[in-house]
Amino acid sequence: MTLRTMAVAKSVRRTWPGALALASTILLGACTDGYPSEDAPLFEPSRMTQAQLLEELNALGAEPMLDKRWRYTLEAGCELRISVRKGQPPERRVPMVGTGVDVRSARDRTEVLLVPTSGDESAAVVVLETRRWTDTVSARLLLTHLEMSCRRPPHERHKQPGRHGPSVDPGA
Repeated sequence: MTLRTMAVAKSVRRTWPGALALASTILLGACTDGYPSEDAPLFEPSRMTQAQLLEELNALGAEPMLDKRWRYTLEAGCELRISVRKGQPPERRVPMVGTGVDVRSARDRTEVLLVPTSGDESAAVVVLETRRWTDTVSARLLLTHLEMSCRRPPHERHKQPGRHGPSVDPGA
């Protein structure tokens, strides 16, 4: 082995770990394709007013990944009006009191439903169709809290839920 060959071999041994690290970084960077670059903001439905819950539901129903555009309004007597663009039926109304939220898989998506607590499955109304599990969980949570807020007395429905009375310091 000549001196020159030994120098080249030594140079290769020094640079290949750096080249491998660079290639790994490039490949790992490509693995994030398709994933959000940042986390979705956290929201706490238990502390939201009815207007805030509806705002979140409408934002969810307007997601560009959905095949349909879902809109929600709350009518007098806590009746949820569901309007669907690109879907049938175009509008449904469901009383929130006396309903529960359920989920079922249909085709390649998940349906979020409002089902009467009487158990009449035939009266179930689809409230959202999505392919994303996170949308399903968010819709279920928002609808559950909306139904809970509708069970409160009418004069308390638009107030932000939270602690009532003075706060207590557990360390005191």
